[in-house]
This record gives sequence, C-alpha cells and structure tokens, in this order.
Amino acid sequence: MPITSLPARFFLLLALLLAAASAGAATGGAAATGRTAAPGSGPGGGPQLAARSAILLEEVTGTVLYEYHADEPIPPASLTKLMTLHLALRAIEEGRLEPSEVLVPGPDAWARNMPPRSSLMFLGPNQKLTVAQLLKGLVVDSGNDAAMEVADRVAGSVPAFVDMMNREAVRLGYRVMHFVEPSGISASNRVTAREYAEFARRFIALHPDSLSELFSVREFTYPLQENLTGDNRQKPVTQSNRNVLLGRYEGVDGLKTGYIDESGYNIAVTAERDGMRLVCVILGVVDSHGLSGAVLRATESARLLDYGYGEFVLIRPSYEPPAAPHVWKGAARTVRVAPSPAPVVVVPKEQASALTASVIQDLDLEAPVRAGQVVGAVVVSVGGREIARFPLRAAAEVARGNFLRRALDSIVLFARGITPVRPVDAP
Repeated sequence: MPITSLPARFFLLLALLLAAASAGAATGGAAATGRTAAPGSGPGGGPQLAARSAILLEEVTGTVLYEYHADEPIPPASLTKLMTLHLALRAIEEGRLEPSEVLVPGPDAWARNMPPRSSLMFLGPNQKLTVAQLLKGLVVDSGNDAAMEVADRVAGSVPAFVDMMNREAVRLGYRVMHFVEPSGISASNRVTAREYAEFARRFIALHPDSLSELFSVREFTYPLQENLTGDNRQKPVTQSNRNVLLGRYEGVDGLKTGYIDESGYNIAVTAERDGMRLVCVILGVVDSHGLSGAVLRATESARLLDYGYGEFVLIRPSYEPPAAPHVWKGAARTVRVAPSPAPVVVVPKEQASALTASVIQDLDLEAPVRAGQVVGAVVVSVGGREIARFPLRAAAEVARGNFLRRALDSIVLFARGITPVRPVDAP
C-alpha cells in the first residue's frame, strides 16, 4: 500500500532520520547551507515539494505525471554516476570489460587523493578488486574513487572518459546535460530534472538487471582480505546504500542520491508496483525546519511516488484484432499487421472506465509492402476524446507480383473502382 496514512508517514520519517544519521558521514560534498526552497506544485494538482526542481514520469510511456521547474539546470552531484555506470555497463556488453576482470587501482583513484568530504569505497595502494566489486562501490558506496577508476579503465584516462560522457549525452539528444568529471563532485556538471528522468528511463530499459544486481544492494563491505596485497592490513568498511527508501517504500529498487553545496540534496528514485514503474527526480532539497535535506529528499520522493500510484493507472487497452489487408499486385494476397509499439497509456484513475481503443486501417494495399510500414493505427480515447494513437504496421514484406498478377489485379481494381493505398514509412 502507498505510504499515505499519518502513522505510516511518521514511522517512515523516523526510519529515515535514523538512516540519514548513519549515512550522513559521507555525502560527497560539504555541509548543508540551511537555505529554504520554494514549494512546487504539479499541473492539475499534486503535492507541493520543498525542492528547486522535480519531475515524475511513467517508465514505459514516458508520460509526465508531475513537474516543477523541471528544465532548470542544476548540478547533479553524485547522480552523475548513473552516466558513469551506463558507460561501464555498455563496455561490458560490448566485451571491452569483464565483471570478473581483476583491477589494480591507480593513484588517480586512491581514496586519499580524492577531494575532501568525498564519498568513498576506500580504494588504495596494495589492493586488487574485480570490476563487479568496483561497480558495487560506485553504486552502493557512491564512491568518487570508484568513479575515477571506472573512467581510467573504460577510456584510459579521466579526460577521455568525460569526453565519452558528453558525446553520449549529445547522442541521446540532451541539450543541457554536461559533465566535467565522472563522480559528481564538481558544481560545473549540469542536468535538468526532465533530461535526467528521461535518461534514467532509458538506463532502466537498457540495463534492467542493474536494478537487482546493483541498485537494490543494501550494503557493501570493502576491502575484504582477498582485496589486499603485499603488507596491506587495511580493515574492511561496511557502508549502507544512500537510497534510504530501499526496503522502506514498497517497490523501490533504485536509483541514486547526491549532494554538494551548490545543488543541495538530489535524488533519482524508481519503483515498480502493480505493473507500473515510476521514475522520480528531485533536485535541490535543503535543510528545513530542523530536518536534514537528506531526510527531506527521501520523504518528498515518497510523497511524489504516493501521488503517482494514488492518482494514475497504466492500461494496456483491448481492441478488436486488425484484419489482414488485401495486397493488390503483390506476390502474396494478404499481409499480417500489428501495432508497434504495443498500445499502453497512463491515465488518471477516474478516467480508466471511460477508456476505449479502436482500429483504423487501410484494407486495400498496393505492393510492394515493406515490413514496418504503417497501414493504420490503434486509437485510444477517453470519453470520445483521442489521447493516443499507435501505428499499425505490416509484419512482413510483400514483393511486387509478376506481370500477369499485376495485369489481372489492374483490371479488377478498375472494374470495382478500388484505389489501393501504398503503405508509408514512419518512425
């Protein structure tokens, strides 16, 4: 159940206060400034949030359910590490990196060489670790040292990796997102809540296993005895995941938190419940009324998720199966069709009973037909008002028929007064 009742909210707040107290020693930045952010509100309602910027969207469709100053550029702090992890996971998928590969941390990544108050996994000399351990240190510990080691291993140097980060942001179509280093410690990194939420949505689609294998890991201990070499006698340090909503809010399984003075407390959180996954990004939360910004970003995220799950529902509408159109002048007489992408919408719960879906399509096509060409649509409406349409596409190719087939079909088309449609290419 969503955490909406007063007693449940009280116990959540108490748990978050205790968790924040234990996690507050390493924030990746300096102490909170005590500034108070203006409350925000979403279109058509939604909670007022003490944050500079916020957005809530549904993961499959990208539907925005709430936004407040979502296009304001703000330093992401350790939310930067999601791009760092994305490039590391892509390197693994491309075979340039192996989870079992053993690394020896370079001086650039030693904890003692990180900026003051950095969050750390405590890399250092006379150590060795696997790539899998390094990525847990990046995510669970939010280690700035881990981010530096990832950059060196994936791109050969930190500057080369930063260039890779920015080229990827441009490739994905983001205009504001920009990085100057891979950990998030710099105030010169930039994101907006909208772009970051969209990036998080893409990240989840590209790397779904990371939610259970990395982001849901509650704690991580490093270095173990197996990680020590030479005369290293370093003691292990166990750290808890900075995302204190894990295990405290139903369905939460990611993603990242961050803090530096210039941004305040940031969080990107995702949860899946009743078949609907939401992505929430809140930027610029600060200490307020005696409460730590680290606690407030978590409670504000819970409120925003409550709003999403309480007010909206994801529906995969049913509709009459589309007919197989007749293909004139083709090597085959018909072609199968199907909607792509599959119809799915997110609507306010009070509109769910009024939702309908219908098929519009061309039943007479002229060859050639290429797979994927649009031949109609599934139209989704609420109370007779269209809210979405999904292309109906040819599922196979139909080449032009031989001379005799084309000639015979031309005669029949003329006699019946039929003008067949030529399918069109569409994204």
